Amino acid sequence: MPFYAEEIITPLLAQTRHFLVASTAPVPEHQLTVARAVGEGGYLKAVTTAGVIQELRLKNHVLKDDSLHSRMELYCHNNINLHLIVADSHLILALPRQDGTADLENIIISREEEALEWGRMLFYYFFYGSPRIESNHR
Repeated sequence: MPFYAEEIITPLLAQTRHFLVASTAPVPEHQLTVARAVGEGGYLKAVTTAGVIQELRLKNHVLKDDSLHSRMELYCHNNINLHLIVADSHLILALPRQDGTADLENIIISREEEALEWGRMLFYYFFYGSPRIESNHR
């Protein structure tokens, strides 16, 4: 049910407090839900491209809120072409299309422990060796 994906994903994210994100697809609904969770005491570790970081700095109020910086880590890796969120109890994954963009119309969602572990390993594949970006650096 690709066109119903957001009706499933947004409530899942809203129940979560800890996120590992590796993505080149800034999805506003996901950003707002994760930002709300971080604001309520959650934690975010994200790896994305320099272009997405620049866009986030312009549009995302969470990066401008100094009180939230201790609960967020942002890293830059320019060779990501998917959308991965590993949350407390589920994995959300959009793989790349042939043009290299994340296919946000066909999303894999899993609550299986094996899928969560695989998602964590995939996240850390992009994370290791990626420089940390200061959230408040403009």
